[in-house]
Amino acid sequence: MKKHLLLIAALALLISGCATMSSSSSLTCDPEVRKLSDADDTLFNNLLSQMGGVGFTDESLFPGAKTRTVVNITAIVPYNNHQTGIERWTVEHDSPDDTCSYIVNLIPDGHNGTTFTVQRDK
Repeated sequence: MKKHLLLIAALALLISGCATMSSSSSLTCDPEVRKLSDADDTLFNNLLSQMGGVGFTDESLFPGAKTRTVVNITAIVPYNNHQTGIERWTVEHDSPDDTCSYIVNLIPDGHNGTTFTVQRDK
């Protein structure tokens, strides 16, 4: 019985610890800005929210930001699922003067899928 109580207490602590580590804000994007990307909907959502994506990278670099919004996407090299595409995504934080741009590489995997890399633009 003691073991079960300890296990339940440890589990509750772990779950509450994970909740406090949740992101400070999620990355949003206006539908008109979203249209500027060559990424399909699944890939675009992964870029917004998955590990290694723009949202993840931005949160790592700007952990104190209360708001995060993609305000512009520029296709530098259009993506067509046959060769690597390159886009520049600009994220606005808490004010229009607080922005950061990222270079997003959209890389075909040869199996009708796409991988991506994200790095801060210099």
